[in-house]
Amino acid sequence: MELTRRSFVGGAVTFGMTGGVPSIRLAPPDEAPPALRFGVVSDVHVREASGRYGTETLVKSFTWFRDRGVDGVAIAGDMADQGLVSELRLVADAWESVFPGGRGLDGRPVEKLFVYGNHDIEGFKYGKNKSAPEDTIAADRAAAWERAFNEPYAPVWRKAVKGYTFIGAQWDDWNGSPAAVPFLKAHAAELRGDKPFFYIQHPHPKDTCHGPWAWGRDDGAAGLALSQFPNAIAFSGHSHHPLVDERAIWQGAFTSIGAGSLRYIDPVYGRENSGPHAVDGLKQMPLVDRFSGKQGLLVTVYGDRVVVERRDFMYDARLGADWTIPLPAADAKPFAFETRAAKAVAPQFPAGAAVTVSGPAEGRDRKGRKVKQLTVAFPSALNDGAHTRAYDYEVAAEVEECDVSRVVCTKRVYSPAYFLEPGREPRTVGCVFSMNELDTLKSSYFSPAVRFRVRAVESFGKKSEAIVSAFRELKEC
Repeated sequence: MELTRRSFVGGAVTFGMTGGVPSIRLAPPDEAPPALRFGVVSDVHVREASGRYGTETLVKSFTWFRDRGVDGVAIAGDMADQGLVSELRLVADAWESVFPGGRGLDGRPVEKLFVYGNHDIEGFKYGKNKSAPEDTIAADRAAAWERAFNEPYAPVWRKAVKGYTFIGAQWDDWNGSPAAVPFLKAHAAELRGDKPFFYIQHPHPKDTCHGPWAWGRDDGAAGLALSQFPNAIAFSGHSHHPLVDERAIWQGAFTSIGAGSLRYIDPVYGRENSGPHAVDGLKQMPLVDRFSGKQGLLVTVYGDRVVVERRDFMYDARLGADWTIPLPAADAKPFAFETRAAKAVAPQFPAGAAVTVSGPAEGRDRKGRKVKQLTVAFPSALNDGAHTRAYDYEVAAEVEECDVSRVVCTKRVYSPAYFLEPGREPRTVGCVFSMNELDTLKSSYFSPAVRFRVRAVESFGKKSEAIVSAFRELKEC
């Protein structure tokens, strides 16, 4: 049976929803080779040949892509961590070691699809780096590029790979890549149509992938320009947000996909064990180990669909179900946030799951201050492939005073392996409360009791039924 575009969109494909993630069951077509295949990584942050900021993971990802016969590899910025020409040269050496002469194992050409990010241009200003100005990329970004990659530099470049258009917009400033806007306008007639083209920049286009809360998004100009092209598929990095987050792919007027990070993962803030907080109390737990994840994408293009595989290069594992984008993209938008949020299915806890509370015990918060802490422990939500994966957990402290119950403190917490493949989830997750967060309740004439309600939450916010601990008197704490 031949799978045509009409049959794909009109009925030969079944869209099922698992936790808001479209899954696609294709009618069995005659197997045809893909029209195009390319890899995408971002935020490489190379400082040295080996070590924590070395090129080993970059070489590993290049090799994995090479072995799958890619036609190109994109790096969506932040190649040179401290913005040094010598670091950029290490990236070029890693490329040459895997793709000598820009060719794969069978001698076919493999295209470099790289762009600068903020670290490439101004990383020498960050931290304690005291590099000589003459070694910075910023001193002459065009010359640095041409010496490293043996190709002309342009603020916006355009390349054709097997008949498909790629556009790369170099980092300019914290508003994004303003040169991309007139470029897209000038080439609009050539870019429009059913055939997808691929756009690469460092920051996420504003209010697209990872939502309005994404760190470091651009000023919105690129997204407005791309909105004229429903066939545009944009790739970006910068935020380091993980690819297990189903919000890493967005569809609206165009398609926008976050590329994760090849160096370290940065959680979305607001959780007890995520990044910096305005609320001082959210510092009771160690941060998740961000350096455990090394993530990227393999993109395979067929005539009627684009398949995006999410990959962890540290553990050689898939991070979740592939994302399949029907073509032409204007006909169906299965990855629109609104669609998936409406159809999202809440995660579930195992049968008989219980919440336990231990402490108070003497501990230290992330500032090193001594504090009495209660630890709330609960089983991970089910991760058997049949249930929606939990993105994080909501833990609420509820007090009971006479015949009144009320929530007095609510936290969100990540599993320590939430950004890795589901099989690495721990059996038990914990959340820590300081007694300072609960002590004010003891002034009541009737000493209240406290218990903890826990819900598993998927990427779009759908919450499981709560599992609840037993009450305990606060005076016992």
